[in-house]
Amino acid sequence: MSNAVVINLREVREIDARVFLSGPLGRIRLPQFEPGQQETLVAEDQEHTLFIVRGNGTAVTGSTTVPLRAGVALTLPLGSNVTVEAGDEGLELFIASLATPQAAGAAR
Repeated sequence: MSNAVVINLREVREIDARVFLSGPLGRIRLPQFEPGQQETLVAEDQEHTLFIVRGNGTAVTGSTTVPLRAGVALTLPLGSNVTVEAGDEGLELFIASLATPQAAGAAR
């Protein structure tokens, strides 16, 4: 008997993987952005990995701006941040947030 769980992220858009897994993977999201919509992600107490599923846009961190398109991936180690903005095609992202030993042991 398998304990595997199948979840359609296109239907639910967000899950807490800690309910199913014992590792560092936490929240998983599949947000969709309309053209011009933006979101800032901060890796304060967890790291983030973003994959561009479809659409286009830009990612800005500090003075650096990079174009986003399907297939591009971004990683945010602890202490970093990025603002993503959807371009004229909109933007769909797969975002995985991961706990880190450094964040878990840090005093807040």
